[in-house]
Amino acid sequence: MDVNSISNNISTLNPSSSLNLERVSSSKSVNKISEDSTNLYINEYNKKRDELSLNVQSLNEGIAITKIAQNSIGKQQEYLGNVQTKLENANSYEDKNDLKQSINEDLRNFNQIAYETKFKRENIIATDYYDDKKSIDINTKSANFSIEKPNTPTYANEIFELSNNSDLNNSTDLEQVTSKVRTSSNQLQNTYDDFTEFGNKLEFSAKETIKAQVDLYNENTINKDRNFGKESNDFSKTNVNANIGYLAASQANIIQEQSVRLLS
Repeated sequence: MDVNSISNNISTLNPSSSLNLERVSSSKSVNKISEDSTNLYINEYNKKRDELSLNVQSLNEGIAITKIAQNSIGKQQEYLGNVQTKLENANSYEDKNDLKQSINEDLRNFNQIAYETKFKRENIIATDYYDDKKSIDINTKSANFSIEKPNTPTYANEIFELSNNSDLNNSTDLEQVTSKVRTSSNQLQNTYDDFTEFGNKLEFSAKETIKAQVDLYNENTINKDRNFGKESNDFSKTNVNANIGYLAASQANIIQEQSVRLLS
């Protein structure tokens, strides 16, 4: 029996040095994977957070435009209401030219509101030949919203033309002007309602986006508490240690088989 031969065979199966090297290499790889995973999550989180913030900013601007438009249209309705009342009480004016002058004053105020209603120097409820944008557009990463920009001065201009070309002493002409004012008021109300619907869509989308922001924040907080990088590192180390254990067990079986064969 060659004891030295047995010792030599056993020594050739001892991989302690190589296992230590593999363990160090594996540890470095695990750390690298952990860092990469953490960095990837942070980058994705930051990208999503910035995207949601920009969406909320755009939606807030759209909501602001809607409120400004509705406020101005409400004031315009008041001037049309004044005109309507004056026409209904036309008999109280002995000189119908005085009535026309009073109506014209209301119509000028109506148009002044239209052209002064702006957002970032852009008209909201008035357009002209040189206006390139005929609609109000609010764009986000997930959805686009649009409403046609109204030209409310046309209502006042049409009433002005009809009123000044009519004989308000004539009941038929008076009724035509009154009817025109009533129709314009209804059209203006429709414009108001369109802005209301537009604003409701924006507000709903804004609420959903803010909810997504809160969910993202909570998810990020949970991941921080869990220490994502450490969990990934520990999980990988466990796998490496398990593999080392399997290798040691296999080595023991091989040594045993060699010993039995040499001793037999």
